[in-house]
Formats: sequence, C-alpha cells, structure tokens
Amino acid sequence: METTIPKTDKVKTLSLTEVPAKTVAFYTLGCKTNQLESSAMAQNFEALGWRVVGFDDGAGVYVINTCTVTENGDKESRRVIRRAKLSNPNAKVAVTGCYAQVAPEEVVEQTGVDYVIGNNFKQDLHTVVSSITPTPGNPVVKVGEIDKSRVMEGATVSGLNRTRGSLKIQDGCDYKCTYCIIWEARGASRSLPAEDIQQQLAGMLEEGFKEVVLTGINIGQYLDLGGRDLADLLKLLCTLDGDFRLRLTSLDPLEVTDKLIDAVVESGGKVAPHFHLSAQSANDAVLKRMARRHHVADMEYVCNTIAEKCPDAAIASDIIVGFPGETNAQFEQTYHVLKNVPMHYLHVFSYSKRKGTPAAGYEDQVDPAVKKERANRLIALSEAKSLAFRQGYIGKTLTVIAETDGDKGMSENYIRVTFEETDMTIEQNDLLRVEITEVTDEETVGRVIQRL
Repeated sequence: METTIPKTDKVKTLSLTEVPAKTVAFYTLGCKTNQLESSAMAQNFEALGWRVVGFDDGAGVYVINTCTVTENGDKESRRVIRRAKLSNPNAKVAVTGCYAQVAPEEVVEQTGVDYVIGNNFKQDLHTVVSSITPTPGNPVVKVGEIDKSRVMEGATVSGLNRTRGSLKIQDGCDYKCTYCIIWEARGASRSLPAEDIQQQLAGMLEEGFKEVVLTGINIGQYLDLGGRDLADLLKLLCTLDGDFRLRLTSLDPLEVTDKLIDAVVESGGKVAPHFHLSAQSANDAVLKRMARRHHVADMEYVCNTIAEKCPDAAIASDIIVGFPGETNAQFEQTYHVLKNVPMHYLHVFSYSKRKGTPAAGYEDQVDPAVKKERANRLIALSEAKSLAFRQGYIGKTLTVIAETDGDKGMSENYIRVTFEETDMTIEQNDLLRVEITEVTDEETVGRVIQRL
C-alpha cells in the first residue's frame, strides 16, 4: 500500500465528476506494521464495496497512515495531506497512525482533514468513513487511550501477492528509548494468542503463501498468556505441514536468546536464517544515553553465536549516527565494531529530533554535516560487507522463492537473486534450487538447477 509521490504540489486537480464514487486511496509512511495495517484497512473497504485506487489516480477518500518516529515523518504526513486535497478538493481525508495518535490536535489543525483516527480505532476506519459524514471545519476525531491489556485482539494479515504475506503477532513496546515516542503511540506490548496465530498462518498457507513475515512493533517481546515466548511460538508454527518459511522482523539484541537461535536452526528450514537487530549503536556510552538495555558485548555475543550455530544466516542491524553527544571517538568505535563483527548489512539512519522525546531536548546536538559524513561511511561499509557476504555464495546453491515469473526471487537468507535465462518454465511462487554464478555491487545472479 505504500506509494511514492513527487516532492511537489503541482498536480492535476480533478473535478468531482471525474472521481468515481466509493473510491479510496492509501498513502503509508513508516514501518512494515503500518504497511500491513494499510493493506488490512484496504481489504475492509473492499468488503464494503469500495474500490481501492492509486494515490495519484483520484479518489473520493484519501487515507494517510502516518509515522511519527521523527519530526520529518510528521512534516511528510502534512505534505501528503496537502497533496491529497490539491488532487481532489472535494475528497475526504482520513489521517490515522502514530502521528494521529500522539498529536491529534496538530492533525486537526491541518486544512482539509475530515477524520482523525487513532491507532486503537484503525480497524474501524472503514466503518467510520462509511457511516459518519463530517461537517466543514469539524473533523470526526476518534483517538483514545491504547489498550493496556497484554493480549492483542484480532490478527492482521496481508499480502501483495501469493508469494510473501505478513502476519501481525504483536503490537506496542515496553521500552522508552530517549529518541523514540512509539511506546506512547502504540502503547504497551500486547501479543496475539499463539493458537490464533497458528490458525491464521494455516489459512494463509492454504491460500498459497510460501513465505510469511511475522511482524509487530517489537516482536521480540512476544509473550502470550500461556507464557509462550517467540521461540515457543516458532516451534508451534513449524508443526504445520507444507513447504513454507517464516521470516522475523526487527529484534532487540537481548531478545535474540540462545533459545530463539536454536528454534531457527532446528526449524528444518521453516524459519528463514535472517536476523535483523535493532542495535542502534556500537558504543556503550551512546547506548546508555539512548536508554537502550543492551551493551556492545551483548550484540557481539548474539552475532557471533548466530554465525557459529547458523553460518548461512544473514545478520543485519539498524544503526543511528549522530545521536546527541556522540563524539568522533564514539563513532569510530561503532565503525570499528561493526566492521569486525559478523554482520552483513546495515540500515543507517541519521539522528532526527522527535518532539516530545528526551533526546530532542539535549543541548549537544551533532552538526548535520557530521551526521551526513558518518552515515555515508557506514553506508559504504554496509555495501562492502553485503558484497563480501554475497560473493561467499558463488558456486553454492540457495533455496529461492520466485517472486516474478522467471525473473527474480528471494533466498532463505535474504539475498535477492536474478535468474539466468533458462528453458525451464518458472512461475511466481515456485520453490527453486539456484546456483549463484555471479555477484556484483548491483545484483546477485544465479542458475536455476531444479524446482523443489
């Protein structure tokens, strides 16, 4: 459901007669959970007879699913609101997501907003829009306190095709990192009962999904009322029959326990050997100021243990550079640690203030030029480590799920493979054995050996 639109407000304005009735368009900012929830909201509208259209195609209702991790996210949300109204001044605009949850008054002030729907009412947005008509200048606002129970109600599933789907197993976060406001926007950690997840997964497999991403705000905190943690959940899900694989989203280093690593290794290939850590820094002083719970040694232990027990696993991490007070020496330590630890690619972010967080008030903010230089160095390091990781598979075989007819696919350890020309008929969703023949900065190429 994510749409990219140009950084301009010069758009074609549609007349009311050009916009079909009961059409809705979505724009999603932020995390994979937001993307999944947008897909689920779209399905809810379709069930009521609405037609989902592209954001630039003209719609009667625009839904903007916002992110509020940084102030730039808030600014982007406001820009998209303006874009929607310029595209069709007669359209209704519904703003939901984390920005709507933590700053509803700010959203209400934006010209042209008709609905402000908090995270706890997202699942009802289609009903609200279909049944309540706002009056000019008086938007409908439904924002309430996030559920404080530890049980997440209702599974959310989606898929853009029948190859990869997403299943939301958890919501919220119990941690209060000094740069983050998501704990306020999403509430405390809540987990879907394991049996409900198993039932939803079984249904997705029957529909033809070959890979399902287990997603949430902090899935490492998964804990159902029966006391089952994420490792226990994986073991339960792997008892389902069929050729499929599960993929985990971002994990706090302290939540990647030996038990969880063992569950991946012992899954018989049903859990993808792919770990994405939210390390954020590799300097203990910076981590302490971020109010992160782990130390550098914890992250190093996790990476080394994964490499030892599951040598084919891809290991990645989110890293923030230029956090307030980060000195040159502290950054250099982060660079040195990340260069030497068995980690294969990095998602690099320059620190950006978020109003309402402690870090936004720190006086020792890092100069933007310094942040940019540090980010560029880590991006270059990531590219070099990714290249080396992929080059290590030249002449070896990987299990790849074809994502497009005869063109490309994704391996179990998160390598996107472009297929060489072949006489074999390859269709989307085929499970293939592929020999890696060539690796460049831009792509990994493989020869399809057989269909599994």
